[in-house]
Parts: sequence; structure tokens; C-alpha cells
Amino acid sequence: MKVAIHQPNNLPYLGFFHKMLHSDIFVIHDDAQFNDGDFQHRNRIRTFDGWTWLTVPVNQSEIPINEILIKNHINIGKRSWNKAHFETIAGWYKKSPYFSSYEDELRRIYDGKYDKLIDFNMVLINFLIKAFDIDIKIDYSTNYELNSKRTQRIVDTVRAVGGNVYFSGPMGKDYMDMSLFTDVSVEFQQFEHPVYKQCYDGFEANMSAIDALFNLGELPFKE
Repeated sequence: MKVAIHQPNNLPYLGFFHKMLHSDIFVIHDDAQFNDGDFQHRNRIRTFDGWTWLTVPVNQSEIPINEILIKNHINIGKRSWNKAHFETIAGWYKKSPYFSSYEDELRRIYDGKYDKLIDFNMVLINFLIKAFDIDIKIDYSTNYELNSKRTQRIVDTVRAVGGNVYFSGPMGKDYMDMSLFTDVSVEFQQFEHPVYKQCYDGFEANMSAIDALFNLGELPFKE
């Protein structure tokens, strides 16, 4: 059984869902340490002249992602941050072919109240899983009492969920201790970002996967 492990990023990019398609179990590493410079509380969407960040305001601290709190009192201009995010998405994607199909559901998500970043991120991730019609078992690293670190933590997680193959991101070979994979084998993701027609001229890779959803109505690749 092939297992992938990934942090619960905000509005993940297409490679996140490509990894899902090639896995039997997808483990959300929800107790990984929060990294302000990563994609756990932000991601990028396409604009007329390139792209822009959407960043969820959070109480930044060196604690696990599942303990990070959202600063719901923060406004962007005169709007709450979540209303501003939705209106920014709607403004840039309102003319894309499939935005209207998902507008109401996305509005309900952004109208919701979330105290923790993990809860907001998982609602968005599950929205995209459903929209892309991905059949995947989701598990969480906090469901298992694992005290190991780094590569050993990966191996122990795969074992804990009953897997025998770890499906790693392409950069895994640069930091993992491969000698620890004794009874667990490793496969590396081979993801080439697809090029498709966006709603503005040119192509910007590595946008949030909502870009592909609103422009194509489906994933631009198959398993």
C-alpha cells in the first residue's frame, strides 16, 4: 500500500493533488512545525499581470500547525480578511469558464468562522478533493503516537497506517536517510507542471489548484 505524507497547506498547488492520485493513503502531517515561509498559511492566485499572494493572518509561533490560531480580528482595508480573500478570488476569476460552478460553495467556506488554521485549510483541501473527484483515504499523523523525528518519523508513519511504500516528493532524496527504509520501499514523485489555458495571457505555474479548477473544471492530468 502506497502512502504519501504532506503538510496541510493552504489552497495547495497541483502537485499536492498529483501526489494524492498516486497514493492509496494520504497522511496529513498536521503536527509538523509551522513555517511562516512555507505554504501553510498562504498561496498564490493568478492575476492579469502575474500573480498575488493570499495570506491568512495567523499567530506565528514555533508550534505545530494544528495549534496555529487565525487572527480573525484582522481586516484588509475595511473588510475582514476572509471576505477580502473571497472577493479577491472572485475578482480575478469571475470570467473564468468554471468559477460560477463553484462560487457559492467557495463563498460559504470563506463566510465560515475558523479559529484554527488547520480547520480552514482542511475545509479547502476537502473542497478541492471533491471538485477534482479524487478518491483517496485521508489520515492524520496525530492519530498515531509517534515520537520519532525526520526520516524515522516518515518510516514509522508509513508502518502505522499499514503501508509498505512511501511516495515521496521529488526533493526527498536530498534530505532523507535512505538507510532507514528497510521494510518500506520508496518511490519518488515525478511531477511536471502542466501548461493549460489560464484566464489571462501567458502562463504562470505553481498557482493554487483553484486556478486549474476555475479554468478547466478538472485536473489537467490523470493518474
